Amino acid sequence: MEQKSFQYSFAQKNGMIVVSLSGEMNGFVLPALEACRHELFSKEDVRQVILFFQGVPEISSDAVPWIAQIQRDIRLRKAEVRLVALNSSCKERFIKMGVVRGTEVTEDLKSALMSFVKVAA
Repeated sequence: MEQKSFQYSFAQKNGMIVVSLSGEMNGFVLPALEACRHELFSKEDVRQVILFFQGVPEISSDAVPWIAQIQRDIRLRKAEVRLVALNSSCKERFIKMGVVRGTEVTEDLKSALMSFVKVAA
């Protein structure tokens, strides 16, 4: 399977982790998406997770279950989640489908970071 078109990376500090995603998210990259999910949950002391979709032009229906599952897993670990920089068509589609919660979707990293501060205050 072709996985060159998708990449992910992590940045972690003080219980917060940013998962940066870039490239196509489709059925061909499901093994890479699963590797990302497993790597995320191997991290210690994660209380806030930002899924940063800035480099993702489109998300196929094949990847939607992964998005739902990773959010569910994050919440089961008593952590908060934010989805950042989803393109507008994906954002609207996912909210209508119930895949994401509108209150957990932000336009940029600054908004996501500020939303965590508001919850903690």
